[in-house]
Amino acid sequence: MMKNLIQIISLIIFTLLGFETLEAQETQTKQFTLIGEIKGLTGNLYFRHPDKEYTRETKPDSIIVVDGKFKFTGTISKLTLIRAYPSFTGEDKKLYKVPKVGRGFFPVKCAYLMFYAYPGANVSISGEATDFMNAYPSGDEFNNGLAAANKITFPNYNKMGNLAVQNTYETDSLKMKANDAKAEEIFKDNTEEIMAHIKANPKSLAAAWYLNDLLLRTQIDNQKAEELFNGMSTELSEFEDYKNVATRIEGIRGTKEGSQVPSVKTMATLDGKEFDIKSLRGKYVLIDFWGIWCGPCVKEMPEVKAFQEKYKDKLVVLGINSGDSKEKIQKFVDENGYAWKQLMSDKANTPDNFVNRFNVQGFPTKFIIDPRGNIVKRYVGSGEEAFKLLEDLLAQ
Repeated sequence: MMKNLIQIISLIIFTLLGFETLEAQETQTKQFTLIGEIKGLTGNLYFRHPDKEYTRETKPDSIIVVDGKFKFTGTISKLTLIRAYPSFTGEDKKLYKVPKVGRGFFPVKCAYLMFYAYPGANVSISGEATDFMNAYPSGDEFNNGLAAANKITFPNYNKMGNLAVQNTYETDSLKMKANDAKAEEIFKDNTEEIMAHIKANPKSLAAAWYLNDLLLRTQIDNQKAEELFNGMSTELSEFEDYKNVATRIEGIRGTKEGSQVPSVKTMATLDGKEFDIKSLRGKYVLIDFWGIWCGPCVKEMPEVKAFQEKYKDKLVVLGINSGDSKEKIQKFVDENGYAWKQLMSDKANTPDNFVNRFNVQGFPTKFIIDPRGNIVKRYVGSGEEAFKLLEDLLAQ
């Protein structure tokens, strides 16, 4: 009896040790290392880990910086672009010359440290923190490509940001207009430079990221975007940055006026039940891309509700939320009596990334779909014109 008990205990111990060893091995295979020196950086760097779920209250991960030097080891599940940022307080705030303006800071993109992390990566960072993050990654083809693109955009965004900051203090309207004109010229030149870079570097993953960024911010027309995308290497097709821009390009093609609305069959609903957009055939459909964080979106929703109630026999409203948790959406729609179907766009899941699939470039965005499932019109921004067209269509 005692012998059997000892054997059982030994087996349990060896099993537990085996699990610990496997877990340790798995952790080790997912590790990445970031080593660098950024002269002039006085505070720590912070980032939101792509493998974690965050709320507004969740503290970001931190990279400890001592005398501008740092070494950080972490784990990550797949290749991801990470944007780390300084504190923007105290000495950092003085360094970056970023006074609070409205809801944000200037400059924007060039104040971040960007690098690609992936299992097994050893990334080196070098540079300096002047009035922007003039520091870039190296160590592999992904980070070398990112550095090449950022070395184009960061200095330009810094110049634009500094002009914007100057205008927050300027009182002479003529000088303000001159600063705006200069910033616009820098912006146009930068866009041309980064488009030329994308074309010249078809195997660069960073080029794919920048193309998606240009599309997202409507800094490039659809035809030019398709041309650049068609020139990119399909060797990148396994990576998320390429998939994102590929989905947007498909969204350009698939959401033209007169075309069939893209297929939407999903479980990304508030009640967890499957939804198929084909089930709405026979009525007009108003697709409303929105977020609780979006003031203009929320402001227009009472009017959306009024249309739904006025034309309930002819019109179906379909909300597609981006950026809010399921619980937050449910609470918001319940409190306001917004009873129409809600979907949740998921940027981490290509089939359910409705923002990319419909090439949504601003919020709110509204689509009007006819009873046969064809796209009548797309509206970005204020819904005033969308409501006028709906009135004309539904009042017949």
